[in-house]
Amino acid sequence: MGQELLKEVPKLKEWPHFNGEGEYDHMNFIRGIGMIKEDFELQHRLVTARFNTLFTRSAHRWYIKFRQAPGHQSWTWWKIQIINKLANDAWRLKVETAFEYAKFHANKDKALPWFCHKKDRLTELYPDTSEFMIHRMIIRQCGGDLEHSVKSSTTEQSSAEDIINILEEVTTRTRIGYSRVNLKTRCNTLCKDSVHKNPKGNSNNAE
Repeated sequence: MGQELLKEVPKLKEWPHFNGEGEYDHMNFIRGIGMIKEDFELQHRLVTARFNTLFTRSAHRWYIKFRQAPGHQSWTWWKIQIINKLANDAWRLKVETAFEYAKFHANKDKALPWFCHKKDRLTELYPDTSEFMIHRMIIRQCGGDLEHSVKSSTTEQSSAEDIINILEEVTTRTRIGYSRVNLKTRCNTLCKDSVHKNPKGNSNNAE
């Protein structure tokens, strides 16, 4: 690795850190470290020597215990251990369950963060699945009339941004996706606001 390139290596605080407690932060960590290693042509030891700082909280406790037996190992070896430790059947079941549970509710969910979170989960679970199928799986989580409206407005070429815009438009324009309880509450609120804004309205009508 050239000295000029070495000078450009990000400072330690700018590297991805890993606490081992997120749904898929282990995959984000692996991708982030891999990009830095490749971009700056870093040797394995220049990466793994930073682990004592990059691993935090529960991941750090695991790293300290796990490192004692094998000693120094390459980044490739550590990457496999992280995947074996966290990307297991229990993790997969947890993420799948979370995906299925998080249906879209227009009264409490915003289209952009909801869609992006769902896509992140599916991308980690099924990295070889086409984007079209990922999008279809997400749309199914809308359910009922909302699912039908969004699906009928999209094509195989629709991007994530297209689908998010359609989801926002449908729920805003038609109110599809709002629960009945929420609509009743919303109506009551609007009625109360109207009374407060025009408290003399009834007396004026009586006159």
